[in-house]
Amino acid sequence: MYTIKKVIFVLIILTFLSCVNKDRYPYKVSDFRTELEGPLKKLATEKELPIKDTIAQNYIRDHSSKQELLQVLNCNNPLLRVVAYRAIVNRKETDYFKILLGHLNDTTKIVWWYYEDAAGEFTVSDLLIRKAVDGNKLSKNEKKILVDSVLLKHPYLETAMWMIQDIEPQEKYYAIIKEKCKIKTNRCGEQLSACYALSKFRKKEDLALLKETFNKLENPCEDWVFKSIEENPQEIYFPILKKYYDTVIKKGKQFSSDDLKYFCRAVAVYKNEESLSLLMAILDKSNQSVNDYFKYNQDNVFRAIHKYKSPVYQKVYTQLKPKMSYYVIEYLDKPDYDDTKTW
Repeated sequence: MYTIKKVIFVLIILTFLSCVNKDRYPYKVSDFRTELEGPLKKLATEKELPIKDTIAQNYIRDHSSKQELLQVLNCNNPLLRVVAYRAIVNRKETDYFKILLGHLNDTTKIVWWYYEDAAGEFTVSDLLIRKAVDGNKLSKNEKKILVDSVLLKHPYLETAMWMIQDIEPQEKYYAIIKEKCKIKTNRCGEQLSACYALSKFRKKEDLALLKETFNKLENPCEDWVFKSIEENPQEIYFPILKKYYDTVIKKGKQFSSDDLKYFCRAVAVYKNEESLSLLMAILDKSNQSVNDYFKYNQDNVFRAIHKYKSPVYQKVYTQLKPKMSYYVIEYLDKPDYDDTKTW
């Protein structure tokens, strides 16, 4: 039961937070000149941020001064804050990166239609970062500064997950990445992509944790398990690959053809008789009862043993090469689109 003192304390805290939020985003639509107030008011009534710019967004971009855009960026409507920053970047304002760094703590969430048929909730900060990196606008040094700022100060942002998937292992990020690797969320890719990042450190003390996590083989995120094993192929992981073959590949329940691509790489990197045996089993159609992706098996095995060439694979490599299409041969030594890195 609340006492009078407790009630007063709660009221003081709420009043304080209200003042802080008011000071943080002090501008209202009505604070702007009449010409801007109309399109701002129209956008402020929207519940979602569309994938394409609207007439109102274009008007704000083309008819606002830089000072006005900075004020909209500090408006009490989160959707307008995103619109303002997009306008700043689209106008190629030279200090757009510095401006971004000052708004990384904007965790208000809004709905954004990132495809015409797909939407999700994103923090304002994540949307600002997406805009800043769109089209590879940031320099290498700016990306480095942004990675440090996000991972060391704002690791709760969704962007942090994208970053740790890409970056090379650095000790200053180790504790943050390991902590994320331990946390299971309702999105398996968050935990498993962190485990992939942790695998890059190749520390013996992490093997037990990673094995326990990988052994669950959560659909549809198994590809992160295979990427992690490929990054650090330890013997304790090989039974996990066998388990996947027995429980998923043989039963034809793969999530996509890409799963098998990364699976074959994870197997091939071991370069031994056991890995050869598993790859040969994948090539035998009689081992798979129902599999819509079997037609890709030869391509995936060939690509894998080409990437991890070894005398143990030479015979099967020689047998498969004449069967490969021009497309497979043409792109053998080129990185896949999914393997390109932003950070």
